[in-house]
Amino acid sequence: MSTNKENARALVFSLLPLKKTGGGENYTLNCAISISASGIECDLVSPCEREFVYDRSLGRFYRQFNITTIIGGNISYEKQESFREILSKVAYYDTVCIHQYLGNISIYDLILLTHSEQYVIFTNLGFEENAIDFWIRYNHLPNHFFIEISKYSADRFKKYTNNISYVYAGAWKKQLEKISTIRFTEKNKNKFVSVGRILPHKAFEVAIDAVGKNENLVLVGPYSENDYYKKYLNTKSSGKNVYLTGEILSSERDSIIASSIALIANSTSITYQSQKFENSELLGLVIIEALLNNTLPITSSQPALKEVMGVINLKDFVYTERDSKSLRKILKSVISLSEAEYIKFIEQAIKIVEDKFLWDNYWLRVEDEIAQVQYCSVKR
Repeated sequence: MSTNKENARALVFSLLPLKKTGGGENYTLNCAISISASGIECDLVSPCEREFVYDRSLGRFYRQFNITTIIGGNISYEKQESFREILSKVAYYDTVCIHQYLGNISIYDLILLTHSEQYVIFTNLGFEENAIDFWIRYNHLPNHFFIEISKYSADRFKKYTNNISYVYAGAWKKQLEKISTIRFTEKNKNKFVSVGRILPHKAFEVAIDAVGKNENLVLVGPYSENDYYKKYLNTKSSGKNVYLTGEILSSERDSIIASSIALIANSTSITYQSQKFENSELLGLVIIEALLNNTLPITSSQPALKEVMGVINLKDFVYTERDSKSLRKILKSVISLSEAEYIKFIEQAIKIVEDKFLWDNYWLRVEDEIAQVQYCSVKR
């Protein structure tokens, strides 16, 4: 099975809406752009959040889906169609990529309409409400490939299937070439930032406990999804310089990150209420986001975050999960870094990002990984 790029077409289908600006949504969009930039026309499809249309012939309401056609890395046109209309075209694509495949039962309709001459690629981005049912029903097919976003994410499901691997991605080369020009001497050495939706598994309270009274902590991200947790953080912040920005423009977020001495990613496998989260992070794009703003990342030892920090040679800036004292030691060590030491850590990490995490060659690396999986299957 091979893809002739000259007239090839790909479908990237997200089982969840792409309206929010979270890591998963950005990952799906960049995946579609990367496929298109490799010379394959790509349709990016995702459900509208609340729009339903009535089909008189069947007497039923159908959810509407957004379709964005991307050619040569650029958006060509956009439209909306019903799920039934989209399903009727699935067989005509050379490659079908299904993101958030554990999200809901729509996955079964998609799989049933694919065929053996297609590549069918599954990528999990963390929403797993249908996971138990999916793995009970799933039957391995030779044209199916699970390409996950990290080794940790892939290892979680190796007990269910052997056609699983991973490929890193997180930055475009043009982003690396435009990294923030804010100098080390212009950074506020007493300012730290954490970025992400204000939810319990992000464990922002650990950073609040770790910062000193003379230091500032800015929490950047929407907090409308969990008012109780927001109130909890406000209580924890009493007497400290902690600021919640809410949802802000990406340019403002980048400015805050660039002016901070470090970005802290606190994600945890166990929340402050003892709720377990096996998949609180599957990659940690916020690490790359910090580097793109010339800022050092600090992360918890949550497996995916620890994995990425190890790959980019920043494992010395990983603290023990949920341990604010462990984090406090690292905050002090970062503050004490000289300009030369600080810049060296970031430059070395960025070189590795350019080697292993580029979107520019993501799709080529996916194709190489598929070929390797096929080779290993033949040998078995």
